[in-house]
Amino acid sequence: MTQENKKTKLLFKNLPSLLKDMERKKWIIDSFPFRYKDRQYIVLLTRYKETERKPREHAKAKVEFISRDNINNSVLGYVDFFNVHFDNVKDFCNFFNVKIGNANRDLFKDFSRIFSEFIPKEKVIDKNDIERKLIGSRVEGNNPKAIYCYDVRRNGRKEDGSTNKRSIENSNKAQALRPELYEQYRKDENLSFFFSDKEEDKRRNEEIMELFSKRRT
Repeated sequence: MTQENKKTKLLFKNLPSLLKDMERKKWIIDSFPFRYKDRQYIVLLTRYKETERKPREHAKAKVEFISRDNINNSVLGYVDFFNVHFDNVKDFCNFFNVKIGNANRDLFKDFSRIFSEFIPKEKVIDKNDIERKLIGSRVEGNNPKAIYCYDVRRNGRKEDGSTNKRSIENSNKAQALRPELYEQYRKDENLSFFFSDKEEDKRRNEEIMELFSKRRT
């Protein structure tokens, strides 16, 4: 079978294009709407890092399904090019309100088929406020409540004298939550953006820029 024929067999036909576009645009995470059984969800899709351990050899990305009605309610899984995989049937059924007795193999095939219709072909950077906050809260993988930017600082240098570069996760977080501030400093990859989980720590762009300017003088 040729490579071209293999591609036509993929269920998630848009996923290869999406992952390539995310990599080209230097994004590790994306979001898009999803509807299942007349309920609305937001999907966060995150590329695996090269050094990250995958649950299966052919896993392509992590996914988190988030209820639009309650963003604190979600279920985790991963995707290959053919199916969505969840940790267990119970979590899937509880989240999507499916009776355990109906959780047969055809159910998951049907779910994956429906999901395939919502996967975009390319990464869209402009998001609504809910999706921007969700991306910002998840992308660095540490404290999901740390969404309040309060500073921009240099990362110092390595032992060989070369400058440390900020992570793609930190860039994505800043671009999602503080796009104007990110645009101001994006070209200098030695700078990282700092976030707090306390809203009172948040500073306006002008304040952060003034603080940074004073350190340089």
